[in-house]
Amino acid sequence: MRPPPGSQWIDTAPNYAAGRAQTLLAPALTAHPSLRVSTKAGYFTAATGIDAVNAGVLTEDQALAGHSLDPEYVRWQTGRNREQLRREKLDLVLLHNPERAHTRDRPAQHRALREAFVVLEEEVAAGHLAGYGVATWAGLQEGAFTVGSCSPWPPKPQKDSTTWSRYSCR
Repeated sequence: MRPPPGSQWIDTAPNYAAGRAQTLLAPALTAHPSLRVSTKAGYFTAATGIDAVNAGVLTEDQALAGHSLDPEYVRWQTGRNREQLRREKLDLVLLHNPERAHTRDRPAQHRALREAFVVLEEEVAAGHLAGYGVATWAGLQEGAFTVGSCSPWPPKPQKDSTTWSRYSCR
């Protein structure tokens, strides 16, 4: 597979192509290491849900939902994304439609988003990830969150500390 001239980014997710997209893309990414890749955490296939249950990061009930921002799941999925894409460090991980977590409970949505960002910030600090953000279909339109609704965004811990400062979504 040869990227089109001028291509710099490939976007994928663990649920694309019935859960096979990332492993199918891996050889092209290996052959073209300058290509950057964005992937996601949030939605997952039924097979990935079973794997997450077997890994102890989701309960069977959580796996039935097909979407999770649970911190242990986000951490596990980020590592799995690295494995599937054959990358030691991911360029970008986007939380995939975070408005689908706790759809009728805005404080719970914000808590889930905040906790997932803390995990992604830890992944950045560990050198496993260069950046993170949100991929949303309708979260902004639905008012589930706004660009400025979480302030400040997950702060880094104080030097020589593992304690995260408190912050909140409004």
